[in-house]
Amino acid sequence: MNSEPTWNGQSKGSTAGTRVFVWLISRCGVMPAYLLLLFVSLFYTLADRKSAGAIRSLRTRLGLSTFPWHAYRHFFSFGMSIIDRYAFLTGKQSFFSFESHGEDSISQAAGRGKGVILLGAHIGNWEIAGNLLSERLDSTVYYLMMDAERQEMRNVFRKALDARKIVVLPADTDGLDLMFALRDALGKNGIVCMHGDRAASGRKTENHNFLGRDVGFPVGPFAIGAATGAPVIPIMVTKTGLRRYVFRAYAPILFDGVTPQNRDKYLYTAMERYVGILEQVVKEKPYEWFNFYDFWDSMAVEISQ
Repeated sequence: MNSEPTWNGQSKGSTAGTRVFVWLISRCGVMPAYLLLLFVSLFYTLADRKSAGAIRSLRTRLGLSTFPWHAYRHFFSFGMSIIDRYAFLTGKQSFFSFESHGEDSISQAAGRGKGVILLGAHIGNWEIAGNLLSERLDSTVYYLMMDAERQEMRNVFRKALDARKIVVLPADTDGLDLMFALRDALGKNGIVCMHGDRAASGRKTENHNFLGRDVGFPVGPFAIGAATGAPVIPIMVTKTGLRRYVFRAYAPILFDGVTPQNRDKYLYTAMERYVGILEQVVKEKPYEWFNFYDFWDSMAVEISQ
């Protein structure tokens, strides 16, 4: 690889600010937090020029004009996704309603006994999907996540996560140790949730055309599916109203016919399908794309050998 993403795995904002929002949600509900977000979003619109530039880059690739209002709306959408995640984790699930499409395909895939890989992206509210499924499915849900988050931030939600059947697997673990952890999780017929749009440092990528330019996407999720036989199911969770989300699970990507001779072709075809789904959703929901760096300049890499 000749370049890496500039994102460092940490959330925007301070620990104090996070605690204010968590306190507000737990004591007063979600709506007052949305009200405070109106002012916080204005601050980021004026102060965070790097993220505003990334928003402009996305909108340019989508053929959309960009004015300060668009950046403000994008920051507000991002803030709402974080508030909603906090609210869901801290027991405010009844505030939201969910429309589900394709959820049965996850249960059916789990019935194969090889585990399931749910492949999301930094769009919409992927974390809510995992928490929702942990309540509906009789399987342990594993999150593959960057572990660069500040300890104080992780402590805010530790109790909420411990109360659910959710296990966090640090994505920045040594490659061999991570592979063993993933094999173990899938071997227990667990449901592993991971992202397919950001490659961790040093991990293999492959170029695929995304919104008009080749971008290096991580091969790992598909290679793991091919190695273990676990179906890969693309999932997207997007907001369709103030209190409403739509969960979509797409048709499973299976690796039943993989051989050493056709493995690369299988992986390439699987990745093309995922990237096509991601591109479609970004076009439909541009304000819910939460990669706040120049995704194309930072992620464009040569195909790893």
